[in-house]
Amino acid sequence: MRLPEKMEHLSVGTNQIALFYLGQAGFCIKTPGNKLIVIDAYLSDACERMFGFKRMIPPVLEAEEMDADLYLSTHSHADHLDPDSLPVIAKNGKTFFIGPPDCEEGYISNNLPGSRYNILKEGEEWEGNGIRIKAVFADHGELAPDAVGLLIETGGVKIYHCGDTCFSPDKIKTSLNSDVDIMIAPINGQYGNMNAKEACSLAAIVKPKLVIACHFWMFLEHVCGGGLGDPATFIAESAGLPETVNARVMAPGELLIYPK
Repeated sequence: MRLPEKMEHLSVGTNQIALFYLGQAGFCIKTPGNKLIVIDAYLSDACERMFGFKRMIPPVLEAEEMDADLYLSTHSHADHLDPDSLPVIAKNGKTFFIGPPDCEEGYISNNLPGSRYNILKEGEEWEGNGIRIKAVFADHGELAPDAVGLLIETGGVKIYHCGDTCFSPDKIKTSLNSDVDIMIAPINGQYGNMNAKEACSLAAIVKPKLVIACHFWMFLEHVCGGGLGDPATFIAESAGLPETVNARVMAPGELLIYPK
């Protein structure tokens, strides 16, 4: 069964979520209420067209197949708010968009009315359809000053997507101010992001039940030796985590069912 059909037909029980990995920093969450939440989906070749960064992992589905109820972006960089996929996804009238201030230009340029998107700054929240979303502090440098992480709560499960951020544990912990079931963290260690060791160090502080690596293998520019962007290094570093924190590397298209 292809991924879009699997997403559509999968039934999610009470107090659990289904999590699909899309590659790079992209994930889909299916809720017990049968809603599909998409985060930072990069489905095109926009980064090669714009910057010469050729994708090394083919997309697990096409933008035309993305039947999202919520489409979340942590910031406006092309591998998080995909400028080539956005016009296609915006045609689906049911999709509601949420992102920080730097995403608004992309929404407006695709003729999305204000009723179809919501802008979240750090500390602000949105709630609807049994889903609560909070924007959390992230530090992705001067090229993305509006970048945030996202705390998503649905089905009794709390998922913290760090977005793109350097290692800023005190500010992140204060802004997050919550227990976490699943934490998703970048490990490429470049372009203002944590490396594998820092991602595990943050997980040791946040103490999620499960930490998942992301932001690896999509571009050659993110694989520079010394363990940067290497999920094997992440797994090795995770050996030092508290026993209550499990670590996982997901393959693009892989499904994880997480019960509370």
